[in-house]
Parts: sequence; C-alpha cells; structure tokens
Amino acid sequence: MVWWGVSYEGVTEPYFCEKGIKTSAQVYQDTILEKVVKPLNITMFNNQVWSFQQDSAPGHKARSTQSWLESNASDFIRAEDWPSSSPDLNPLDYDLWSVLESTACSKRHDNLESLKQSIRLAVKNFPMERVRASIDNWPHRLKDCIAANGDHFE
Repeated sequence: MVWWGVSYEGVTEPYFCEKGIKTSAQVYQDTILEKVVKPLNITMFNNQVWSFQQDSAPGHKARSTQSWLESNASDFIRAEDWPSSSPDLNPLDYDLWSVLESTACSKRHDNLESLKQSIRLAVKNFPMERVRASIDNWPHRLKDCIAANGDHFE
C-alpha cells in the first residue's frame, strides 16, 4: 500500500507501507500522521492554517485517530462529517491516483522495488497544475454530492 499527500502547496513523497503490516489506527497514527503529516505544518505550510482530508478507512475513522487530529492538525474533516463511500470528494481518489498509476505502470515491473522507484519518479514529476485543478474541482463535486443526498453522482 502507498500513502501520498497532495495540496495546493505541493505533494509529499510517497510512503510505502511495509508488506504484511495491517494498517490499524495505531500504525496509521505512528507511521503516517506522526512521521509524515505532522511535519507538514512546518515543512509545507509554514505554520499556516490548512485542512487535512482523508477517506473513511477504518483506521482514519478511529476515535484515537480523530483525537490525534484534534491535537495535531490545524483543521481537518471529522469522521462524522465525511460521507462514507465518497471517492468523488477526495482529489486523490477522484483523479490523481489514476494518473499516477498510469504513469508509474506504463511499463512492466519485474519486482516490487522497480515499481516503487517508478512511483517515486512519477510523484517527483507529477504536474502541480493537475493537482491544483483536482483540488479546485472539489467544491463542485461537494455540491453535486449534497444535491444527490450523499448518493452516487456522475
């Protein structure tokens, strides 16, 4: 599994979860939130207010994760405010993962390390215009979701 963060200010390097490790709430907090997300306050956002958005994976919705975010994120979308099964509201799921995948997997990989290197290179060269366009489209997708009462929309 791969974790990748995107924002108007830039993108993070991809983080590869160790093979065989179940991504529990505690693992997510220790490896992603503490080591990757928390430093973004300084490294990417210069202590400015920014909003953290994640999907509705069980480890993300866990009470302990929500508590961690309350203590460490300047702003975030709470689990109870996030509609379940809503990939159209996440810029990564809506658009960016598919672009990254098609770039990184444009050639066959014989081993995991080759795939990881290809993903790293694709992230490094990912066009920020595409990231920003996907983020800019978020309010429109949110309005469509509201109009559909949280149901599927195109």
